[in-house]
Parts: sequence; C-alpha cells; structure tokens
Amino acid sequence: MDFWNQIKNKLGRTKDLTTLGSTDLIGNAVTSLLWLYLASIMDVQKYGELHFMLSIAGTAYLLSLFGSQTTITVYTSKNFKLESTLYFITLFGGLISSVVIVLLFSRLDVALLVFGFIMNDLSTAYLIGKKEYFKYAKYVLTQKSLSLIICILLYHVVGNVGIIYGLFISYIPFVIIIYNRFNETKINFSDLKPRMGFIMSNYLINLSGIFRTNVDKILVGSFLGFTLLGNYALASQVYSIFMIVPYIIMKYLLPEDARGNRNPKLKKLTMIIVILIAIFGAFVLPSLIPLVLPQYTSAIELVQIMSFGIIPATLGLILSSKLLGTEKSKHVLIARWISATSMIGGILLLGNTFGSIGLAFTFVLSNTLYVAYLVINVYFKQQRI
Repeated sequence: MDFWNQIKNKLGRTKDLTTLGSTDLIGNAVTSLLWLYLASIMDVQKYGELHFMLSIAGTAYLLSLFGSQTTITVYTSKNFKLESTLYFITLFGGLISSVVIVLLFSRLDVALLVFGFIMNDLSTAYLIGKKEYFKYAKYVLTQKSLSLIICILLYHVVGNVGIIYGLFISYIPFVIIIYNRFNETKINFSDLKPRMGFIMSNYLINLSGIFRTNVDKILVGSFLGFTLLGNYALASQVYSIFMIVPYIIMKYLLPEDARGNRNPKLKKLTMIIVILIAIFGAFVLPSLIPLVLPQYTSAIELVQIMSFGIIPATLGLILSSKLLGTEKSKHVLIARWISATSMIGGILLLGNTFGSIGLAFTFVLSNTLYVAYLVINVYFKQQRI
C-alpha cells in the first residue's frame, strides 16, 4: 500500500511540475515574443524610454508589495488565512504610490499599471501556495495572450502609452481572485503579529529586488542615456528568457520546501540546464542578434557577459527556496541587499567609466556576491540544500 501511495505522490508531483512548467514556458514565450517584436519595430532610444517608465511602475509596485509573493505562497501552503489582511495593506500602499506617480510624472497609465502588477503577484502567489496549478495556468495564459494582442494593437494606435495601458488591461481578470479572497478571509491585523518578522524580512527582500529589476534601469536612463538603456533592456530581456526554467523550478520548489520536500535531483538537473543555457547565450546567440535585431548590435557584448549571470542566480534561487520555505529569511535578506548595493555602486562607477561592458560585469558580479554569501552561510554551515 505504501508503495502505491509513493507512486501516486510521485505522479502527482510530476503532473504539478508539468502543468506549472508548461504554463510558465508558454506564458514567458508569449511575453518574450511581445517584447522582441516591440524591440524590432522601435528604435533603441524609444525602447529605452518605454522601459524607463515601466521601471517607475515596477519600483512603485514593489514598494507597495507588503504581501509579497513568497509570504503569501508560504502561508497559503501552511493554510494560514492571511490573504485579505496582506491584500488590503498592499493595495492601500499601491494607491499611495499611484497618486505619487500621477503628481510627479502626470502619467495615469503608469499609475494604473502599478495595480496591474500588484494584482498579478497577489493572485498567482495564492494559486501556487494552494497548488491550484490548473487555475494558475488559466489565469496566466489569459493574461499573457491579452497582453500580446492589446499591447500591439494599442501601440499602433497611440504609441508607447498604449503598451502600458494594454498591460494594465491584461491584468484585470485577476480582480476575480482578489475579490474572492476578500470574501472568504477576514481582515485581521492581529494575525500578522506573530509572523511579522518573516513578513517584514520578505518585504525588505522585495525592496532589494527593486535595485536589480527597476532602479538599475532608472539609473542607466538618467545617467547614461536612453539609447544605452535600450540596449541594456534588450540584454535584460534575453536574461529573463534564460531565467524562465530556474523561475519555474523556484515556483515549484518553494511550496515543496515549505512542506519539507527536498527534491535534490531536480535541483542538480536545474543547475546542469542553466550552465548549458549560459554557454548558448555567450557563444551562439551573439551571431543571431544582428540577423533578427540589427539596430541592437551594441547589445551583443551585454548579452554575452550577462548570460553567465544565470548560473549564480539559479544557485541563489535554490538556496533561497530552502531558507524561505522554512521561514528562515535572514540570510536571504542580507544576500539580496549585498547584491542590490553592489548593483547600484557598479552602475555608478563601472557603468559611468566603461559603459555597457561595465554594466554587464556589474550585473554578473551582483549575482555572484549574492550566491557567495548564501553558500558561505548555508552550505558551509551544513544546512542541506
């Protein structure tokens, strides 16, 4: 009987990973198609300006995200019903951030996109925590399909602003999940008190992510110009494509680690895959870029160097998953801020001095410092991955 239960559990896990993996692969393929198409029809400077405004929205959304994806996934996995409370705080923060954006930049489209990003994170975190992977697939693929169609249509009608409005519209279906969680769980701030340490640690971890995914582009655009930002944004998009597999694995591993399932073979296989991807990015992809995106030849060196960043980044995700799954976020928090500060310092020093090459090396260095800290404080202290 135990033997058949084990077989059943393994088949269930394989099905879950397949559903989650195929959803994210298809979804990210659609997103990549959208951004690569836009890059192909936009000049480099306009592409940089677009990503500058997207980074403003991304910064505001991460500042608001008190109920982070990790927090909601972990506590949903453990059946702690904190969704409404975390949702309320995060949406209120998003309202404040959106008002500030309208006052500073007079951009309603960017302000609305903040709420789109928030709804996406809160909803998908809940579905992953509950292991409702089929519903996750339905919502994610709907959003990705809508973004592809609406963003392209609106871009050809009203330009860059249409892309941002299109992204916001694509996130609207997630309102259903937000509404249902408010109906099914109560707002109770007292439930947060015994868990405030873990929640605040994850919030600070999210803040560190601002510097890697948004503030870096804001600084590049402000100090080094939108043309360099356009090339950097394209290289970052290629990096994001390469990180699809590691992030899929991370989404699967986090609720598994929260339940005490280690999955060592899957983690080792993931590292082998990303090493092969890095080699492809460094030695094969550069010959393809001039054929597909001839206006972005200046991004080739960025792509070559930044490709190697996926190796330390993936190992960092694996180590982080184990720690966050057991609510031990201290070392992840410290590592993220080491990475963030090195990224900002590198942009201001190496970026200003060496241009795109300096940016690329800064990107890889920040990933390396992140994982180096975790390896020293997790692996060498004999905490099993």
